[in-house]
Amino acid sequence: MKTDTPDKAVKVLKEALEIEALRLKYSLNLAKKRLKRFETKYNVSSEIFINEWSAEDLKGKDLEYVEWAGEYQLFSRLNERLIVLKSIENVAS
Repeated sequence: MKTDTPDKAVKVLKEALEIEALRLKYSLNLAKKRLKRFETKYNVSSEIFINEWSAEDLKGKDLEYVEWAGEYQLFSRLNERLIVLKSIENVAS
């Protein structure tokens, strides 16, 4: 990247990374709460659900299965993005 004002550019990029990290943490927290509802209802972790359960194991069948699996996938993607973002912050520091 090229800029005429590298110090300002670094500051702007660091701020953008911090804001994105906060947004991801907030979204992860919401996803955790939604996952917790399923885990409490069925008394099983999301990891076990994803690896071992099928729609037939759930009261709501297909719809509930799709919701739980989708929430788990969203949580995983958000967490992965946060890990990558933190690694960028460490390099930039």
